[in-house]
Amino acid sequence: MNWQELPDQELVELCLEGDEDAWVELLRRYRRLIAGVAAKTVLRSFRPAISMVSLIQDLVQDSITRICVNDFRALRELEWRHDGALKGLLQVIASTTAQDWVRKSRSEKRDITKEDSLEQEGLVVPAQESPAPKVEQSILLQQLARCLKKVVQDEEDSTRDIAIFLLFYGCKITAADLSRLYKLNLKKVENTLARLGRLARVHCL
Repeated sequence: MNWQELPDQELVELCLEGDEDAWVELLRRYRRLIAGVAAKTVLRSFRPAISMVSLIQDLVQDSITRICVNDFRALRELEWRHDGALKGLLQVIASTTAQDWVRKSRSEKRDITKEDSLEQEGLVVPAQESPAPKVEQSILLQQLARCLKKVVQDEEDSTRDIAIFLLFYGCKITAADLSRLYKLNLKKVENTLARLGRLARVHCL
């Protein structure tokens, strides 16, 4: 299949059917757009006192997570009124994600030079069958991801491994699907998830 010539609507349909190669193409096609919109939205307000590269990477992952929540509801309910429908949706999601970060960073209760504390009683690594409300689970996942990023920041594949963690726990993408998505051995994906789970319990909970 010639992925680069595939229309967005057909690409999304394949993504919703669980086609791993389609997800790879969607991210290849639009990751830079999401990052660009997020960066412009943040810089329109102020220049954060933290690494912009790290921040934009986080906002891209947050945006991808929002696409995945509620069984990919945003993609399933997208109205294809024109060829740029998907691009428009992703721009809105990226902008909203960045605006939410800006609002939080401006809050008097938040210091943007510090991360949220995860040392709260009762936090656990989320499982796919977690009874917690999806919104709370999403917040917890993002907190864990930020904490884990600090723990593994010096590792060569830290960004990829955090993305795998988010997609597995937040989007219910199986380890087998992730292995095909990232072209990794299944055992490598399983070991990565197990290791991040152990690190989360030791350092983030």
